[in-house]
Amino acid sequence: MKKSLVLAILVFSTVIAQDKRDWPRVMVVLDEKIDMQSVDARLVATKIEEVLLEKGFRLVDKDQFANVTARDIALAESNPARAKEIGLRYGAEWLIIGKSEATFDAEKEFYGVKNYEYAGKGSAKVIITDTGEMIAVSSMSGKKSASGRSSAANLCMQLLGENLAKDLYVKARVRLKEEASGPRIIQIALLGIDDKLIARYEQDLPKKSPIINNLKLRYFEKDGAVYEASVNGTMDDLRAELLNRDDLVVVGFTGSRLDLSTKENAEKARGISAASSSLDITQFGVENIFPSQVNYYAYNPLASIEIENTSKSEIRNVKVSIFIPGYMALPSEQIVQSVVPGSKQTFKLAATLDAKQLYELSANATAQAKVELSYTFNNQPQTRSLVKPVTLYSRNTISWRRGESVGAFVTDTDESVVQFARYVVGSIGNDEKLKSKLPRNVVNAIAIWDGIRAYGINYVSDPWKTAENDVLDLISYPRETLASKAGDCDDSSVLIASCLENIGIRTKFIATSDHIFIMFDTDVRPKNGYMISVNSKDYVVDENTVWMPLETTMINQPFVKAWMTGASEYYKNTEGGGKVELIDTRKAKAAFPPANLSLSTKTVSPPPGERIAQLAAQDLVDYEYAQSQMLSSSAENLASSNPAERNKAGVIQAKAGSYDVAIQALNPLNTPGSMNNLANIYLLKNDLATAQEYYQKSMQADSSDGGVYLNFGLARYLAGSTDDAVESFQVAISRFDSREEAFDILGLERVTEALGVRAAEQSERKVAKSDIFELLSRTLQSVPERGKSTAQASRVREKYKNEQNRFVFGGRRGADPTQIAGVKEFLYWKE
Repeated sequence: MKKSLVLAILVFSTVIAQDKRDWPRVMVVLDEKIDMQSVDARLVATKIEEVLLEKGFRLVDKDQFANVTARDIALAESNPARAKEIGLRYGAEWLIIGKSEATFDAEKEFYGVKNYEYAGKGSAKVIITDTGEMIAVSSMSGKKSASGRSSAANLCMQLLGENLAKDLYVKARVRLKEEASGPRIIQIALLGIDDKLIARYEQDLPKKSPIINNLKLRYFEKDGAVYEASVNGTMDDLRAELLNRDDLVVVGFTGSRLDLSTKENAEKARGISAASSSLDITQFGVENIFPSQVNYYAYNPLASIEIENTSKSEIRNVKVSIFIPGYMALPSEQIVQSVVPGSKQTFKLAATLDAKQLYELSANATAQAKVELSYTFNNQPQTRSLVKPVTLYSRNTISWRRGESVGAFVTDTDESVVQFARYVVGSIGNDEKLKSKLPRNVVNAIAIWDGIRAYGINYVSDPWKTAENDVLDLISYPRETLASKAGDCDDSSVLIASCLENIGIRTKFIATSDHIFIMFDTDVRPKNGYMISVNSKDYVVDENTVWMPLETTMINQPFVKAWMTGASEYYKNTEGGGKVELIDTRKAKAAFPPANLSLSTKTVSPPPGERIAQLAAQDLVDYEYAQSQMLSSSAENLASSNPAERNKAGVIQAKAGSYDVAIQALNPLNTPGSMNNLANIYLLKNDLATAQEYYQKSMQADSSDGGVYLNFGLARYLAGSTDDAVESFQVAISRFDSREEAFDILGLERVTEALGVRAAEQSERKVAKSDIFELLSRTLQSVPERGKSTAQASRVREKYKNEQNRFVFGGRRGADPTQIAGVKEFLYWKE
């Protein structure tokens, strides 16, 4: 069979609105083969022509495509730019390109007559030549037989042509119907103008031209940017509207693309061709920039770019970079070795921004973020770029959509904060009036609160704003708040958190739907919450420790009032179904590290130490008075006939230090729990003999309660018998399913941590604690299994009975009072 290339070029129009003048001109190029050999008969092309002519389409003279080669077809199938070039050469707006082939399949005999069967397959796609967009694909196969091989091959190819033509016609018609019934996509190219002007027109065109619904940037290359526009109308409608503008001129157009430029750059634009590429930037997003998050952007994505390889070849050495002039010294970039055909690749780009430039922004600004894409295709280097405007907010702006970013404002190591916080705590350090039974963290928090209160911060609110789906707010840095002596809830929260963190007290922000305040870690275990308040709704239990909320808008009010208001606000939201987000300050700072500030603010002069001490002393008096009032309200249950209520009331009184009142309430109960609680009271009264007798009674009544063995071990430790204490601790822990459960219930969950931290404390009050932690460490070295600890428990009780007389008459009856104070927080109460 003679080898040749048969090509058909076809121009047709698809009926949408009964006006054939609106039909796009389409060019169809097919490579046809029979038995692997190119043929000169236009079998498939001719059949497609017949079908389309029957539908009413116009055809281009076949002689016009004689010079199109098989190589042209192969390149156009894999490269939209090449397909566009072929289509535009012949004035086509659509290009249908493909191939078909028939091969001998079988020889069969029917009634003594030989028949030859051919199997064929073919494929074709419809491409918009202006954009390179593929809008329809068809693949067909079939078989035909005849008494002659040539006849069978011809029939097979004609069948392919008929089926491909019908399928492509239906799919193309659907596409045009969609365009006619709603917005259509038209490409708008802005040519010959610079980045800033392009960015302006990107915002301006949809606003001033109602026919344009929106613009989507496809790519930016050299002096041209190409957009996909969703348009309510035809190309003629769009041209007519844009021709009315004084600032733009049309420098070229086709059925689906409009080239625009300014009057000053029109001549330059006519020489520019913003061509399609084999590697498209399909998505480009860049975050608006918050200067406070400058350290976050260095390690987390600022921009996201998605690219797609639309060719049929591998694209190598792909590099994507982002650069913001004026705010970056060097571009940030990522490189991949290759992108395979038909695949997408997403780049997440971090950015090293110029902190000094960002922190000079006292108001919002706009910059141009430029993404550049470079790669190698067909051994040729290629580049293209996109430019997108990005908002740079003022240095004090935060988005509560990302609440953890508040950590960037907590500058606890800033010189202004360090000097203020250390001065405040130091000013009350040796004041006798401030020696309190409260935990150290609480006393120091009161000092910080009253230091700021004495300094004088005026509450000034600023409303939250919404912009581009961000809930925006302004936060002053602590040094700014100290300098201005004014701020709202977030300013005062950040200032107090910074001061507390500086002196080693953990803080968390409590964020509701429209407000923010803080809570701080008292370093008290939940079982000892009574050390903070007899009312559990006055504090928050989080991470197995007790936290005190503070309403920071009340910074000029007494500590107790701010505390009670903060606790009420917290539980009102959590129990009422409101939104509450706890933001751990230290985790927030790790995610959003504060930058080194270079802000110039006036020097802060701290308030007189005497005034701070005076306010703190009054707050401690108010604190104790508030607790006594709550204690009085619980006293009505001391004589209750309900054992549980009476026991609970007695424990509350005991924890508050009213030991004799508690003893009077608990004595008549005679339950294992009440006897344990009585033993605790006698231990705190430093009557170790009576305490151990009651522990013995409680263990005898209920030997399964590990908490009583813990208490008994503490008593033996205070009595001077560390070996007995260890043995009792072992029984206590063995009474639970696991060590973790024992630590949780007994309040010992941080033993391991404390052994490394608290043992080094030198305070007289803490001496007993470090000793106890060492004993607990010995305890953990040999804890009997739960089912095998009964004998040891019995031995603990009997051993004490045998030594009781020696202890009472020859041993130490009482303990050092400082040791009693240290042991208090370890006691297990049965409520």
